Amino acid sequence: MAGKVSKRGLAHKTVAKKGSTKPAKTVTSKPRKKPEAAELDLSGFPAESVVTQKLGLCLACTLDVLTRHMGLSTERARSEIRRHNPSPAELSTAAPARPYFNWPADVCPYCGAPPRWHARLGIVRIEGGKTADSPRRTLLKKIGESANFTVIEEKSTERDALYQWLAKTSAGLDMESRGWLLEAAGHWLGRRLPKEDWTAIFKQIRYVRRSRRLEEGFEVEPQCLNLAPVLFDEVLLVQYLLSRSHKAGGQTFEGRLTLMDLFQRLRGGGYLRRMGIATGNPSEALEQLLEILGGEGRVKFHYVVDRRDFLARLAELKSARIPLPKR
Repeated sequence: MAGKVSKRGLAHKTVAKKGSTKPAKTVTSKPRKKPEAAELDLSGFPAESVVTQKLGLCLACTLDVLTRHMGLSTERARSEIRRHNPSPAELSTAAPARPYFNWPADVCPYCGAPPRWHARLGIVRIEGGKTADSPRRTLLKKIGESANFTVIEEKSTERDALYQWLAKTSAGLDMESRGWLLEAAGHWLGRRLPKEDWTAIFKQIRYVRRSRRLEEGFEVEPQCLNLAPVLFDEVLLVQYLLSRSHKAGGQTFEGRLTLMDLFQRLRGGGYLRRMGIATGNPSEALEQLLEILGGEGRVKFHYVVDRRDFLARLAELKSARIPLPKR
């Protein structure tokens, strides 16, 4: 009996001890930051055929217009926004209009909404061509019919494509730096001969020279790139077009040239004759050269719109109250 009682007492003490233990603290883990969406693989494209940019879209502006001005319900407005895709004009303009803006922005330039209401659209513009068509088809096959991406096509001409390329390249050059002439030459050669790895070539050169030994193409020597006369003259012409001003001409490998200076050099070197240009008027010669360089054919621009951030931000704000525009 004594043994049994002692066991019961021991058991009673044990139960009491367990009951007296303090409950364990609940550890709440902090929500992990969502990993950023992987960028599209554009390594297979010629560098000068692709332009990437980020375009901002203000969801507060869009919802305000659809609900307050057009009378749609909030749910209907969100559904319409989810299906919306920008037009080629909205994707290619240098000055976006409401609800689009240049990304990033501290506040919406139209309604003053904070970054919480800003959605990012990733834009990849691919200029159609023989060297870009194969990697473009591979990219579109990889994307498939996912709602995260939209592909928009725009018909254009080779001449317009050249003008757009000149504007884009000129805007991206720092013409106060010492190396912009080499950089401009690399851009044009990348467009002219897209199959070559010009990035690797220009990493090892410091000079570009006209070579009388070469009838066409180029030759790489230690720290120097030798170009055939026709190719070198094309580089001079493009450098002039990228940097010209009405007062002082354009800067080139052969110094600052006025249009008359450029005309005389191109005529003296035989470039105009080889291009079939016989006019003695410099302005007419320049227009004809642009027509030849641009071409008369048709070309397509393919815009790949990455909507992943846009859709994620729209879902996050599903129950958020639309802010009133700040006047």
